[in-house]
Amino acid sequence: MPRGRPTTEQLLARVDSEVGVLRDRFGGLPHSLELDQVLREIWLLETHHSTAIEGSSLSVQDVVAVVERDEARGTLVEALEVKAYADAAGWVYQTAPKAPSRIDLATVREVHRRVVGPVWATFPPVTRDDPGAFRTSGVTVGGGRRVQLSAAPSVHADMTEWVAASRSDTPDHVIERIAQRHAWFERIHPFTDGNGRVGRLLANWDLVQADYPPMVIRFQQRDRYLRALNRADRGDVTGLVELFARAISESINRFILPRLAGDARLVPLRALAEGSPYSSDYLRQLATSGRLRAVRHGSLWLSSDAALREYMASRSPRGRR
Repeated sequence: MPRGRPTTEQLLARVDSEVGVLRDRFGGLPHSLELDQVLREIWLLETHHSTAIEGSSLSVQDVVAVVERDEARGTLVEALEVKAYADAAGWVYQTAPKAPSRIDLATVREVHRRVVGPVWATFPPVTRDDPGAFRTSGVTVGGGRRVQLSAAPSVHADMTEWVAASRSDTPDHVIERIAQRHAWFERIHPFTDGNGRVGRLLANWDLVQADYPPMVIRFQQRDRYLRALNRADRGDVTGLVELFARAISESINRFILPRLAGDARLVPLRALAEGSPYSSDYLRQLATSGRLRAVRHGSLWLSSDAALREYMASRSPRGRR
C-alpha cells in the first residue's frame, strides 16, 4: 500500500465503497430518530458540535440533558440554540429522504426558521429580521475569513442562483458538489445570523437526500474547517471535500459497527480496527499481502473478527510468525 495520506480520489472511493456496504449488507440508511439509536447519537453529536463551532459552551452531556430531558444547562441563549438546532436537524434527517426535489428557497427558509426562531422569539436581532427572511443589511463573518460576502440587495438573486445550481448535475462527485455548494452558501451569507448552522444542515440535507449519512464536523476541527472554507473561497475546495469525506466515513462506520452479527461477518477494515490493536492502514497491508483473510468490495477491503483472531493467533508473542 502506498505510504502517506490517501488522495482525495482515494478518500471518495473509500466512502463510496463504505456506503455500498451499508446499503448492500445492512439495508441502507435508517431515517427514524425514534427507532435507530445510532442515528440518534449522530443527531445529538451534530447538535453539540455545530453549536459549539459557533460558540456554545455546552458539553455533549449538557446537550443530551437539554434536548432529551429538558434540563436547564448553560445560559438561556445556549439552551434555546441547542434545542432549536436539534429540532432543525431532526426535521432535516426525516424530511430530506422523502422530499420530491432538490433544495428550494422554501427549504432554506424553513431550516433557518427552525434554527433561530426559538432564540429570536426571546432575543430578537437588532435588525428585527424575521426567522427565515433574507437579510436586508450588511453582515460580517468571523473565524479569520477574508471574503467578499453578497451585498444585501443581491442576496435573493444569489440564493436563487444557488438553488438553481443544486438542480443541475455536474460530473463532480456528490461530496465535491456538496462541499462547493456549502462554501458558496457561506459566501452569500443570506441571513443576519445562523448562517454557519444553517449551511451545515443544508449540506446534510443534500447528503441524506443522496442516501449518504449525515456528517458531524467536530468542534475540534473548527480551525481546519475555517481554513478549508478560506481555501474554497480562493477556488480550492480540496480541503473541504476531504474534511467532509472523513466525517461521512466516520458516520458510516457508526452505523456498521452495531449491526455486526457473528464473528464471521465481513466488515470494512476501518470498522474491524475499532477495539483491535491494529490501525486500519496496517490491516489493509495485511489484506493486500494475503496475511489477513479478506475480500475486496470496490476499493474497500472487508474482513471479519474471526479472520483477525486467526491472524493474531498465527503470530508469536514477539510479533513474528
